[in-house]
Amino acid sequence: MKTMIHKSKLVKYLSYTDTIASSKSTIPVLSNVLIDADTGTLSLLSSNLETGIKITDTAEVSENGAIAVNGRKLLSIVRELPVEDVLLTTDEHNRLTVRSTSDAINAQFTIAGVSKSEFPEIKTEPDNEYVAINADEFKTMIRKVIFSISSDENKYSLTGVFIEKSDGNINMVATDGKRLALVKRDNAALDLAIDHFQIPHDGVIVPRIVFAELLKYSFEKNTLSMGFSSNQIFFMYDNIRLTSNLIEGKYPEYKKIIPGERDTYFTADKTALLNAIKRVSVLVDESFNQIKLSLAKNTLVLSSQNPSLGGAIEEITVEYDSDDAVEIALNYVYLLDCLKEINSDRIKIDFENSERVITVYGEDEKGYINLIMPMKLNP
Repeated sequence: MKTMIHKSKLVKYLSYTDTIASSKSTIPVLSNVLIDADTGTLSLLSSNLETGIKITDTAEVSENGAIAVNGRKLLSIVRELPVEDVLLTTDEHNRLTVRSTSDAINAQFTIAGVSKSEFPEIKTEPDNEYVAINADEFKTMIRKVIFSISSDENKYSLTGVFIEKSDGNINMVATDGKRLALVKRDNAALDLAIDHFQIPHDGVIVPRIVFAELLKYSFEKNTLSMGFSSNQIFFMYDNIRLTSNLIEGKYPEYKKIIPGERDTYFTADKTALLNAIKRVSVLVDESFNQIKLSLAKNTLVLSSQNPSLGGAIEEITVEYDSDDAVEIALNYVYLLDCLKEINSDRIKIDFENSERVITVYGEDEKGYINLIMPMKLNP
């Protein structure tokens, strides 16, 4: 193999492929990135057997060939080269040589690799047709729920985002059992021909890594194509193909735990509430991340306590038209996460009491809610 590609492209593509190659790699070859040069085209591929990515671009190819090498080491080398074309060559001993075409440097690097035949095949095309979707809006939906995904592998079905069609909308849901985020978008918002959008089963659970990767990418065109097979999801955008196994298992019947609109609530300026939480949480006990919300007529007092450091207290003005004082303890991280994604100047939080789930949403934002379970108040 002998091929040449600009450093900036190679760094970007290697950073994408190495993330997947570096995750869950129990088979040595899967820690590698496959570089495949073929008649004016250079492809980079990686897989962890559950998720795979293929990136293809035009390149100057003098000699066809392929090799799988440690993507992280190659990325580290290329990052240190001048901003010029990078020359990649291989020999008969499966070694990759890396050089810069810049006159400013006279250096070469050699990395041992393995042949293409040892690298797993990556399926990049769905069984059904791709469906085009608005990329920016889809990424917005991901950002609004991804923070609520569970990191507990014992709750396997909760380690991804649930996607379903419901009442003419596309719903995305994520929960870790202590909080839940739900966002809905109709076909108009997503530029989607919803009748052609066929989701297998009653919905699918997409692993976190897939959506985390999608959020990294900038789209030259604001169109993302998505397709499915019975147990896989496929994305196509620009020159990138991303595929993943779906998470098996039944997602919880989340709609049963979403309360209707309740009469007891308060509203607050989003910026004032957000900043107060940030200040009070500086002295929070990091074992619990607990802050206390104390409500009285048109007043909210936020406080934190730390046995070894002290505590903090701040009062802000809210709209709370009740004479009943209420105290609610929450994990401040959960509240901050959802507040950052609400596109409304005013926040509405409704509740039943200090022990039942609270609902957080924007007064002027439809189709997005967050549920947070209160904590037991620390003495």
